[in-house]
Amino acid sequence: MMCSLDQFPPLPEGESIPLCEIEGRIQYSLPEFANVFLYTNTLSDHPIILITREMIHPSLAQTSTNQIFLPVTETLWKKLQNAWYENGFVEALRVVASSQRDSDGFSITGFSAQQLLSLINISSNICSWIPFLISKDTDNEAYPTSSVDCIRCIDWHPHCTKLAIAAKDDSVRIYSSHTKLIPLLKCKTQRNVSSLAWRPLSSSDIAVGCEAGVYIWIVDPNSVVMRPSASSAVLLKKPHHTNVSSISWSPQGDLLVSVSKWDRKMYVWEVSTEKAVALKCVGGGGISLVTWSPDNTKVFAAMNRIVFRVWETSYWNPELWSLRNGRVVAACWSACSSALLFATSTESVIYALTFGPMAAVFNSENTRSAASIIDVAAITLSNGERVGGEVNKMVWDGKSRYLAVTFHHSDLIAVFMTNISSTSVHVSPCCFIRGLSGEMPIVISFQKNFSEGANLTIAWSSQRVQYFPFVYTDLKSPGSTTSPPKIYRQDTSTVLSSIRDASQFLSFASP
Repeated sequence: MMCSLDQFPPLPEGESIPLCEIEGRIQYSLPEFANVFLYTNTLSDHPIILITREMIHPSLAQTSTNQIFLPVTETLWKKLQNAWYENGFVEALRVVASSQRDSDGFSITGFSAQQLLSLINISSNICSWIPFLISKDTDNEAYPTSSVDCIRCIDWHPHCTKLAIAAKDDSVRIYSSHTKLIPLLKCKTQRNVSSLAWRPLSSSDIAVGCEAGVYIWIVDPNSVVMRPSASSAVLLKKPHHTNVSSISWSPQGDLLVSVSKWDRKMYVWEVSTEKAVALKCVGGGGISLVTWSPDNTKVFAAMNRIVFRVWETSYWNPELWSLRNGRVVAACWSACSSALLFATSTESVIYALTFGPMAAVFNSENTRSAASIIDVAAITLSNGERVGGEVNKMVWDGKSRYLAVTFHHSDLIAVFMTNISSTSVHVSPCCFIRGLSGEMPIVISFQKNFSEGANLTIAWSSQRVQYFPFVYTDLKSPGSTTSPPKIYRQDTSTVLSSIRDASQFLSFASP
């Protein structure tokens, strides 16, 4: 029997909001008295995160009466130099074109710049249709981020209490325990940041997926430099592999996989040498989501349309799956890598794929069907709030006990309790989480090194970042995964050789 949202305990009357769960009991409080530290001290060393609009847009804090520099009249040549240096060739063309409009006479240079800009705009409009022509899917665009959402993505470090937050201005801030220093990672070409991923087995490396490719920043934890220079970062890029949509590290931290909605190729990077091998996915358009399994044996990759693949990492053979319609919008692995949960854009259902032993992952016919385990069809609660519908985000904690789900058209977060057996995933309702009045959850993530249970971190639309801990002492309950997964280690050169062999075949294979 599937678990559904109507089985959840009701929210309390009034404006009370949940703060935490202690030994299976949800603690509620009025917003004006909300203080999670009254119930648990497990978060005492966690950084207090405060992101304001002034931090994201410093110009908003300035007014015309606070100007301390006098205006300067620049020559056209000086304007061209500044535009070229700061924003490139196209912006310089705009400066020349604007000089033509501002002048009373006719300028051949200004007229030529206007015509060239028109050609560039036409070319851009044509190129913007390429992903749609490739995937032949009208639903391959992600939901746009609201103009009021200042936080794009967050990621916890796998080994220490350190949180990275990417903001709307494409800056990445690092918040750590026991320090008030907040390093700021930003450079001119780091635009349209889409994903963050801390490098396993490293205290300083973090990958940032963006429009240009993937930046690998080195953030020295012992440094007092608040804004590392661009020399602290390495850009991994390939032609036509722009607007990276998702990145994922191997559990050993030696390989990084990156995908783009504009590119059918999935690149596996050997970061130490900055070299990559491409796996071409024929059919299905670009790739929107990729995630490496915790035991290092599988990689999940979702296309822009009805196709997704599960790759085994010994010989990089893919298992191709097809949905009835829509595309995969969210997916996550269990801690033991024996189960994969995913949700689609057209169904209010969460599915589970279960995998057997490593040697039989792709040989058993039992792995050819996905089970429906959670019904998230939209419902209206007794207080008039709606929850459910199309899934937006979905995250599983590191012990595979709690699954948190957000929805596109709901202010509530649904949290399920999960239990993994050898053949299935058992799900039961836990609680709903709501924020302050008018808040919507933008991004959610579980802390990866929270030993007292599970700590759900929520970035709300008001720029408020909340910790919601699930504290329990029964870490050895039957069926739950509490110990770290066994990682199947592979030599990097052997892995890359296997990928090259697979890519030569797959470039001509049909899905």
